[in-house]
Amino acid sequence: MQRRRGLPAASAVLTLALVLTAGPVWAESPPSPSGSASVSAAPAAPPTEGVSHDQNPAVPEGAVWTEVYVPAPLPSSTGDPVELHADVLRPAHLAADARTPVILSMGPYFSHSGQSVDEGREFAGPSLRHRRFIDAADLFAAGYTVVLADIRGFGGSDGCLDHLGTAERADVAAVVEWAASAPWSTGRVGMYGKSYDATTGLVAMGEHAKGLAAVVAQEPMWDASSYFWSNGVPTANNTGTVVADLRTASLPGIGHDAVVDGVTIPADTARYRDNAAYEESHPSCAEDYYLGTRASSADDPYWRERDIVGPLAGSEVPLFFTQGLTEQNTRPFRLTEALDGLRGPVQAWMGPWNHVTGDDVDPDGRLAMGRPGWVDEVRAFFDAHLRDAPAPAATFAVQDNRGTWRVESEWPGATRDVTAEVQPGRYLDDSVGAGDGDEPAPPLPETVGTALTLSQPVARPTRLIGAGSVEVRTKGEGTIYVRLWDVAPDGIPTVISDAISTASESGRTTVQLLAADWTLSAGHALLMSVSTTDTNAWSPTPSGSEVIIDGGTLRVSVRGTDDDVPTAGEPAPFLEQYLAANTLPAPVAGATATFSLEDAAPVPTPAPTATGAPVPAPEATPAPSLTATPPAALAKSGTAVTPSLPMWGLAVLVAGALVLTLRRGGSRGGPSRR
Repeated sequence: MQRRRGLPAASAVLTLALVLTAGPVWAESPPSPSGSASVSAAPAAPPTEGVSHDQNPAVPEGAVWTEVYVPAPLPSSTGDPVELHADVLRPAHLAADARTPVILSMGPYFSHSGQSVDEGREFAGPSLRHRRFIDAADLFAAGYTVVLADIRGFGGSDGCLDHLGTAERADVAAVVEWAASAPWSTGRVGMYGKSYDATTGLVAMGEHAKGLAAVVAQEPMWDASSYFWSNGVPTANNTGTVVADLRTASLPGIGHDAVVDGVTIPADTARYRDNAAYEESHPSCAEDYYLGTRASSADDPYWRERDIVGPLAGSEVPLFFTQGLTEQNTRPFRLTEALDGLRGPVQAWMGPWNHVTGDDVDPDGRLAMGRPGWVDEVRAFFDAHLRDAPAPAATFAVQDNRGTWRVESEWPGATRDVTAEVQPGRYLDDSVGAGDGDEPAPPLPETVGTALTLSQPVARPTRLIGAGSVEVRTKGEGTIYVRLWDVAPDGIPTVISDAISTASESGRTTVQLLAADWTLSAGHALLMSVSTTDTNAWSPTPSGSEVIIDGGTLRVSVRGTDDDVPTAGEPAPFLEQYLAANTLPAPVAGATATFSLEDAAPVPTPAPTATGAPVPAPEATPAPSLTATPPAALAKSGTAVTPSLPMWGLAVLVAGALVLTLRRGGSRGGPSRR
């Protein structure tokens, strides 16, 4: 089968510029404020006393909108001082000095022009991001103030963007502390967000921001470097994320007045628009960002400065997070490590969904996570930690690959570790991965790969839980692509999780597996494989040579399902898509079971029978030998993976940085899939 190869470096930059200047292919569609707008030439003064919904439909009902600028504690990388813009939404029924708790969202997606791209908004006003939650939770009637703040380089904040760097981290802490010390604040601040503005909540926890009392983080990045690189292999987000961020940073604000239902709505102030244009007038911002993210090692100073998990250790701030375990965007790299370090109460929804919020619905109106009650649970969480209401139990609500929900007091909880000897194998590293990025590389369904390490079928449901690892002894140069599979009794395999690395020069390569919560049904087996890759998650550079696997060790954690406590919820709609895209049509060939999971999932001692003898446990299934078709000498593999949502970027700003880096020997990468 012929496979698409990546574009040469120079033509890749040219194509990138042409595609990006043509406009976005996808952008999140926020709700539209009511009212019809027309451009007005009449000048209008900026708001000073606060703007209500009647004066501007972009303001939530029950709120009064003002704008503030908070001095940043650190200058821009250019040396200029930085100010941070925030939209403040106060309860309209309260006095201006009435003290309330604050819910803060801070990130790159709160521009008045739109979230990630210019949405063509007809009049200025606060961002519509998270508006569905704000309205459904009735925050203003309940006496909460909402603050939507721009990180440096975005929206109405000036300075060069500093992707989770020292300056940005200090900014997040400064805005939390400003909100806590405002004359209308009770001193307690909660943070709410998704994706990047969920990650800033983790940053605030790591910075020990004064006044931070609770964080709700939906689908955050737990590890900054892994979003761009996986053990030296560029992710599909590697270059496109930079491009996308620079385009978002260039959103200009609204430069015209408008009349809506007879009411004049002023343009964004000159101060706001000047700050929004900072990146365009300072090209070094784009170059510094691009060059910094070319560091391929997590140990590079650029990424060590941006570590999220380390600073989180010891935090006592209550956290409520969501994590799609089949995420195609912010995948759960280092999730279990982060949880191990937290000391405060942790609440979570986890399951097989993509990059969605707890209250998102699919086109058919089904809840994207499958579980009802998101708004009520978050309100109860904030009420408990910001207003001293009775605190609900901090629990993990988890949906596994069967679509069933359970509730636990901790995750992953008590488990038993299993180790297995990796079987030998060899393959040709001709991986393509995301290729040129616009279209998926064709899958190669001949085999699951090589070094097939198969367990005996389990006699009872057995859950693979937490994050495992694989260490392989290798010879040769190339990509080490590891997959765990759920093998059905008929031999049909489904991908549980995957991870990737470049082969270590030392001859020993360790690959950390993603956090998982996957139940092997009775009669199913666990399989590990190693191969080259053609999935869209990464953009590797193939070595074109043979890679030999000379053994190694697989480590996973498992437990039984007897203690599961069911809770409300339906299968996430994405689960069906994931299973369809990650199940191969042909049975596994060439593998013989070499280890057992049974000891790790013991059955509780059964009740005595009438004779006093315990009920015998079911007999274990004999080890299978899947040898219907001999594997090729050099096995190749690939399976179609549902692509993640694309974001697009600012070609004008990034093209110069790309060209400069390519002249210096920079690496290739595909458009962002954030």
